[in-house]
Amino acid sequence: MRTEADGAVLRITSGAPWEDKVGYRRAVVHGGLVWVAGTVAVGEDGRPFAPGDAGAQAGRCLEIIARALEAAGTDTAHVVRTRMFVTDMSPQVQAAVGEAHRRVFGAHPPASTMVGVSALATPDYLVEIEADAVLPSTVRS
Repeated sequence: MRTEADGAVLRITSGAPWEDKVGYRRAVVHGGLVWVAGTVAVGEDGRPFAPGDAGAQAGRCLEIIARALEAAGTDTAHVVRTRMFVTDMSPQVQAAVGEAHRRVFGAHPPASTMVGVSALATPDYLVEIEADAVLPSTVRS
């Protein structure tokens, strides 16, 4: 992850080629808030991770999100909302994606939504996850 300061806005890039092609960043930080863009399960080789396995893809999405949060100065304990987009709303897929989500956020569950969609960037991607978080310095007891 690499950061770019733009006044009061910090932009975090993962270096993925489509960030520049499409014109977005993996995460943006402003005013104590962090927004992580929709994240698909890209492997270290740049190809879709675990095609056909929605649970493994959800886990990989959340790993990438965790790295972006770390670059922003926060972590998964400070995530306040997630949005999960899945191409298959069968009970099995919902359970697999939900279990991956619970493993990461079980101790600090955020508000969350799971939405069925007809397609993602390529047919190999079954899950895309967005996350919103706060910086620890903004949290009051």
